[in-house]
Amino acid sequence: MKAIELAEMRESDLDFVKEIYDHYILHSTAVFYIHPLTLDELRSNIQIGDNRYKAFTIHSGGEMCGFCYISKFKPKEAFDVTVEITVYLKPEFGGKGIGYAAMQLFEPEIWRAGFHNIVALITGENTASIRLFEKCGYAKCAQIEQVAKKFDRLLDLLIYQKLREA
Repeated sequence: MKAIELAEMRESDLDFVKEIYDHYILHSTAVFYIHPLTLDELRSNIQIGDNRYKAFTIHSGGEMCGFCYISKFKPKEAFDVTVEITVYLKPEFGGKGIGYAAMQLFEPEIWRAGFHNIVALITGENTASIRLFEKCGYAKCAQIEQVAKKFDRLLDLLIYQKLREA
């Protein structure tokens, strides 16, 4: 496998991020959005340039192949110790260990930012993400059945979490 690198996401990367999101929105249940996001919607989800809520593009062999970012889990202040993680790769880069390698680079950044808990919200059908997060040491802590509907199917939401080691 080629070396994996993370680069801080820039405003100019949003078209690339949108292309990947749009693919998964239109062709999978990996994301709960139903309609492609606008660039303004992406800007409201991803905190580009934020010192605490980091966002990166993922590179393999010098090629941009995905993105990852963390966002607030809930808006209430008591939840400020927890972040939600998002990781997506261009489809042709899946299953090659790139997501795992990116997570190994990203998690230390999250802990250095002072967070105590990382959560991943995963569609029950998304076996690739389930495998990734389990391989990275995340534990399933919740399952909400039939909580969303996409492509005329009711979908479960799985919540995985990883706590900061003492």
